[in-house]
Amino acid sequence: MKVRIGLVFVCLLVWFPIFPQTGPAHNWHSPSEVVKKIKKKFSEINSYSADFQIKSVENKKEKTMRGKSLYKRPGKIRYNFNEPEGDEIVSDGKTLYIFIKRLGAVGKQDLSLDKKNSSGALFTTNSADGLSRLFRKYHYKFDAIEQPRIVFEKDPTKYFVLELDQREKIGGFEKMKLFVDSESYLIKRAIATDGRGKETTIAFSNINFEEEIQDGVFNFHMSGNAKIVNNPLVSEN
Repeated sequence: MKVRIGLVFVCLLVWFPIFPQTGPAHNWHSPSEVVKKIKKKFSEINSYSADFQIKSVENKKEKTMRGKSLYKRPGKIRYNFNEPEGDEIVSDGKTLYIFIKRLGAVGKQDLSLDKKNSSGALFTTNSADGLSRLFRKYHYKFDAIEQPRIVFEKDPTKYFVLELDQREKIGGFEKMKLFVDSESYLIKRAIATDGRGKETTIAFSNINFEEEIQDGVFNFHMSGNAKIVNNPLVSEN
């Protein structure tokens, strides 16, 4: 059960052919400057909605999930999956619930344990609190000299690309790559790799800062028949 929930959670989250580098290289931003602007950007965001796609690759097997995500400060998130239909990830900022419909199972995670012991989940790359924690847990640098640059085919956006390396190997994602829009400083895509080589990517699109989101959306309503697994992501021991 822990493994399956971990798979979905890990699946929070990348891919693509990379363009040959074009245009003049420059270094007018340092990685730390970019990180400061990312943090500032997310500290100014009160709420948003966005479409998401998660792709995981392990042992040459691929799995893709899609849906809509909601975020509201401080630390409230909801991921409603339409593929696979009915799955949910919900947090009021204190407790995280991961519902897997086909199993009739719920992972209930105390986020205070996660904050103390874990590097965090990849979806936290799109919340202010999650980002602050992320940059404390990982070393980071640019992936190449040319920054920003066009990275993805059919996407004219120029990205700063940050490579992250887990400071202390405590499990979870050991390496990450973040693709930061050079104009908005939003993280549009993240790729993470765990110690076994599994790669998970999450990409966000149709980001909307105007949608009114009620607090009640972030309350998880549990089915009476659901099986609960406490703290599947982080051990208390």
